Amino acid sequence: MASTFPAQRTPPSQAATEAHLAIRRVALIAMLAIAFGFLMQALILTAKLLGGAAFPGVLLLVDLAQGVTWAFLVCLGVGIGTSILKARALLAGIIAALFAPISLAIAKSSQKVMATVLGAADQPALLPLATISVLRAIEYGILGWLLAKLTQKDVTKPMPYLGAGTAIGATFGLAISWLTYQAAVANGVSPGPPQIAATLLNEVVFPIGCAFLIYVGQSVGRSLKLVGEPSLT
Repeated sequence: MASTFPAQRTPPSQAATEAHLAIRRVALIAMLAIAFGFLMQALILTAKLLGGAAFPGVLLLVDLAQGVTWAFLVCLGVGIGTSILKARALLAGIIAALFAPISLAIAKSSQKVMATVLGAADQPALLPLATISVLRAIEYGILGWLLAKLTQKDVTKPMPYLGAGTAIGATFGLAISWLTYQAAVANGVSPGPPQIAATLLNEVVFPIGCAFLIYVGQSVGRSLKLVGEPSLT
């Protein structure tokens, strides 16, 4: 008499598998974003020192608190949109746009907290928080939408991702850098080459790095999916 019990356990549903892989991609992007935040601060510090600026001392920890927090949260927001909602590019862009001003506000708060703890002078913002929040929301909303379109099409090469990041960085990064410079001049401050180089590096290069993190997350997630697929033989 044939057994009525199944010969093997029912494999997990495709939706559950995709959700599990998406979570792993987001976790990977989050970890890489923290490392990227430290890398960006190292590059910015190097640019300042090469330009003749003095070592910032304890203010370096203040900059780290802001830079790493910003990198972690904003790249996490883009990662969530492109990994979990890659079939809905517009919604992914909206999520990235919402994360940008929230990430900026939290990063500024962490900067102030660290400055208070260290007893260091908090650096005044040259651009109003509302202005830069709107610009960052538009910037990373568009970036999230572009990257989600690439993941939706299952693009496997890095250049389209880097191209999207470069286009956004060149457009918004240069605009924000110029507005920051104009705000400094209006406040009676004349930024020197170290400050200008650091601003350009932060504003132009950061979107490129964030886009590359999304590519890495998608690439690793794609590899995990192939490894996890059952053999048909």
